[in-house]
Amino acid sequence: MKHDKNHLLKKSAPEMNNACFKFNKHSIFYHCLLLSSSSVVLQLLGFSYRILLGRLAGAQAIAVYGLVMSAYNVVLSCTLTGVALSVSRIASSYQALGEGRSIVRLIRVALCLFLGLFCILAVPFGLGRTFFAEKILGNPQSKTALLLIVPCLFLTGFENVHKAFFYGTGQTFPPAVSETLEMLCRIAGALFLFHTANRYLLANDKANLTEGQAAALIVCGMILSEIVSAVFLTTLYRFRSKHLTGKDSVSTVRILQDIASVAVPVSLSTLLGRLISSANMVLIPRALMHAGIGYEAAMEEFGVLSGMTMPMLMLPSAFLSPLITVLSPRFSAEKALEHSAVIRRKAGKAMHIVGLIGIPAMTVMLITGKDLGQLLYKNPKVGEHLPMLAAITLAGFYYAVAESVLESIGLQKRCSVLTVAGSLVGLLCTLVLGGALRLGIWGFLCGELLSALIGSGVCLFWVVKYTGLSLRIRNWVMRPLFASVTAGMFARFILKSLSAKAILPVLSLAFSWSVFFLLYTIFLRLLGTDFWQYTQNTLFLKKISKKAWNNDCQSPKSVL
Repeated sequence: MKHDKNHLLKKSAPEMNNACFKFNKHSIFYHCLLLSSSSVVLQLLGFSYRILLGRLAGAQAIAVYGLVMSAYNVVLSCTLTGVALSVSRIASSYQALGEGRSIVRLIRVALCLFLGLFCILAVPFGLGRTFFAEKILGNPQSKTALLLIVPCLFLTGFENVHKAFFYGTGQTFPPAVSETLEMLCRIAGALFLFHTANRYLLANDKANLTEGQAAALIVCGMILSEIVSAVFLTTLYRFRSKHLTGKDSVSTVRILQDIASVAVPVSLSTLLGRLISSANMVLIPRALMHAGIGYEAAMEEFGVLSGMTMPMLMLPSAFLSPLITVLSPRFSAEKALEHSAVIRRKAGKAMHIVGLIGIPAMTVMLITGKDLGQLLYKNPKVGEHLPMLAAITLAGFYYAVAESVLESIGLQKRCSVLTVAGSLVGLLCTLVLGGALRLGIWGFLCGELLSALIGSGVCLFWVVKYTGLSLRIRNWVMRPLFASVTAGMFARFILKSLSAKAILPVLSLAFSWSVFFLLYTIFLRLLGTDFWQYTQNTLFLKKISKKAWNNDCQSPKSVL
C-alpha cells in the first residue's frame, strides 16, 4: 500500500520528538504476532467446535472419531507431512538465495509427489477400510468414517502444499485466513449435518445416531471445510506466484534431492511416531478395560480425555504454534546464508517466550481447569488428571520449539530418531503400567510425561551444542514459574471465595484470570523481567530514531 510521505510525516510528528516506532515486518516475531492474533481466534473457534461435538455427538462418538483420526494421521504422515514441511523450508532457502522463480517448479514437483503417494497408499487404505476398522482399530463402527478420510486427505494435500508456499515465502496472512475459514465451515457443517440427520431420524421414527454414524458426520464436515480451504489457497497461489522474483536456475533433479533430504527423514520418523502413537491410542481403552472398567465407560473416559480435557489445555498453543510455524522457514533461510549468530539469538528469544506464555497458561489451567471444564462441557470428568496433563503439555511446548530449531538447521535425522524413541517410551508405559500393572489411564499419562521430558531435555541439549546457545534457566523457567505460582495462589483464593457466593461461574473465572495475569506481570517485573516491555521489543515494534525514520520514509521502499 502506498502512502503520501508528507501526510505520513505530519501525522506522525507528535510521536517523533525523540524517537518513534515502526513495525518491523521482516522480523520473525512480527509474523508470529500476526499468526498469533488469528490463532487465538482459531483456537477459540476450535474449542467451541469441540464443545459443539461433545454435545451433538457425545463422548463415545468422539472416542471413535479419535481412533479414526489416529489412522488419518498415519496415512497423512506417509503421503503429505514430509513433502509439505520440505516445501516451506526449501522455498525459504530459495528465496534467500535469489532463486524465487524456482519455487513455482518446487510446488509442481511437490504436488506430483503427493498425488503419487496418495494413489499408492491412501486409495488402498480406503478400499481396505473394513480390515483396518475391525483388525487394527478394533472398532467396526469406524469403517464408514475411514472411507471418508480418503477424499479429505486428497483436499488436505493441495491445501497444505500451497499453505507451505505462503509460510516459506513469508506470507502469513493467507494461511491465517484459510484456517479461520476452514474452522468456521467445520462448525457450520457439523451443525447442518447433525441437525439434518436428527430431523431425518425423527421423521422416520428411528433410533439415535450410532457412534460410528456420528463420527462419519464429523468427517463429512471436515470434507466441506477442506474444499473451501483448498480452493481459497490454490486460487490465491495462482495470483501470488506470478509476482515471485529472482532466478529460475534450480534443476528439477536438484529440487527432488532437496525435497528428499527433508521429507524422507521427517516422513519416516513421523510415520513411525504416529504408528506408535496410534497404537497407544488404540491400547488406551483396552488398558482401561483390563484395569476393570467396562467398554462403554472406557470409551467415555478416553473420549473425555482426548476430546475435551486435552483441547482445553492446548489453548495456549494459540500463541506458541505460530512461533514454531514461522521459525522453521526463517531458520532454514538463515542456515542457507550461514547466519549462525542470528539463529542463536532468535532461538534464545523463542525459548524465553515459551516460558513467559506456557508456564502461566498451565498454572491458570491447574487452578481453574476443573471449573472451566464443568462450565463448558457439563461433564464432571473433564478436568481430571490436570497436574499430569499440564506437565505433559508444558514439556511438549519446549520440545516442539527446540525440535523446530534443530530441524531447521539440518538435524532432521537426530530429531527423527528422538521422536521414535519418545513414542516407544509412551507405548511401553501404556502396555506395562496401564495394562500389566492395571494402572489404567495413569500408565498412559506417565508414558506421555516421560516421553515429553526426554524429548525436550535431549532437544535442548542439542540446541546448546550445535548453535552455541547459552542456557538461561533463570529467565526461561525460574522467573515465570515463581511469578506464576505466587499469582496462582492469590487467584485460587479469589476463585474459591467467589464460588461460595451467588456469582455466575463465567464471571468468577474471568475475574480470577484477570487478577492472575495482573499479578503475574507485577511479580515478574519485581523479579527483573518486564513482560510488556519484553513483548514490545521482541514481538511488536522496533524502536528507531527520528533521523532514521525520516531517511526511511524518504526511501521508495518505505512501509508502515
